[in-house]
Amino acid sequence: MLAELLQEALEKNPELIALRAQVGVVRQRPAQERFLDAPMAEAQVWQWPFNSINPGDTNMYMFMVTQDLPGRGKRQLRAAVAEKDITLAESDIAIRARDVVNQIKQAYASLYIARKAISVYLDSVELLRQIADVSQAKYTTGRISQQDVLKPVVELSRRHTDIIMFDEQAKLATARLNVLLNRAPETPIGPLVEPQEQTMLPATADLQRLALDRQPELQRAHVEVERAEAELASVRGDYKPDFSVQGGYMLMPRMTDAWTARIGITWPKAPWSRGKIDARVAEHTAAIQAAKARTQAMENMVRLAVQEAYVRAKSAQDRAALLRTTILPQSQQTLEVSRVGYQTGRVDFQALIDNQRVLLDVNLNYFRALSDFAQAVADLERAVGDDLPAGTTATVIAKEGQ
Repeated sequence: MLAELLQEALEKNPELIALRAQVGVVRQRPAQERFLDAPMAEAQVWQWPFNSINPGDTNMYMFMVTQDLPGRGKRQLRAAVAEKDITLAESDIAIRARDVVNQIKQAYASLYIARKAISVYLDSVELLRQIADVSQAKYTTGRISQQDVLKPVVELSRRHTDIIMFDEQAKLATARLNVLLNRAPETPIGPLVEPQEQTMLPATADLQRLALDRQPELQRAHVEVERAEAELASVRGDYKPDFSVQGGYMLMPRMTDAWTARIGITWPKAPWSRGKIDARVAEHTAAIQAAKARTQAMENMVRLAVQEAYVRAKSAQDRAALLRTTILPQSQQTLEVSRVGYQTGRVDFQALIDNQRVLLDVNLNYFRALSDFAQAVADLERAVGDDLPAGTTATVIAKEGQ
């Protein structure tokens, strides 16, 4: 179920579709940088006398074509910058895809715990009804007061209030899932696969090393450094001169026609213009240093995110094990003893209902621990930047009686 939702989200999420389309836009830019600018065609009239309106009295007509030629290698350097823009756009897709996967898993876990809470509370409602029946029988025989008969009814009302709250949480989680899947928010979500209790196996240091290799935001930071370096190389190329060539034909009514040609070259290192290029070089050099600093900061953030998610997963794992092996059996036994005691009159209703609440909380906390583990693993995958390798987690096989 979850795998199907993830596949559907990656295919249909509108933000991912938009980012993929944007990559198609950016892919057209390198070719634009490799081609020359359009040539310019000109026509010029030369020496048309003031005292004549006859075009034939003009000394010369000139028809020219001019083409600007960037210095050697400049177009390739600019295309290299545009190529990095493509890589950045592709990185944006990878980053958003991991965000969508994480949000799907978080919403899925939230929907699971909300539905499970409803199920657990409905089970407790059935138990309360049984207690209410026992209370009514005891009241009939005069063993308890009418106030004690009303207490189970009040507790049932509280349970139904809690169920309404969990139903609200389930509907909100459903809406979040549907929006991520590009569905109508009210679309029903089918049965969910119940998560199994699991344990984390690898050390956090191994996951941190994996994150440094795969985390898409960190990879994007590296590409930003490379793009800044490509821009610096392009700016340094401005020290090379550009060229302009022109050819034309001179039509001279009173003389022999002639060809004309011109070539121009820029002087980038002229004393009054070199400072502009020097300043741009200094600007982009500083941009490289800033990009490298951001990359280092991103590495620290990635390590921290991995560590935090790992600690949360281990904590949820330990809580689930403790609840399943110790607290849950003890709570069940305590409730059963108090039920028998209530029927025989040795335990009052308040003690019974307190024990029933404890078991309810323990049951819910166990499933919440499973959900917390799943959400922590989802955050760990988001921090690593990829699905965790096979063998990262192991399913816990409970022994008989646990």
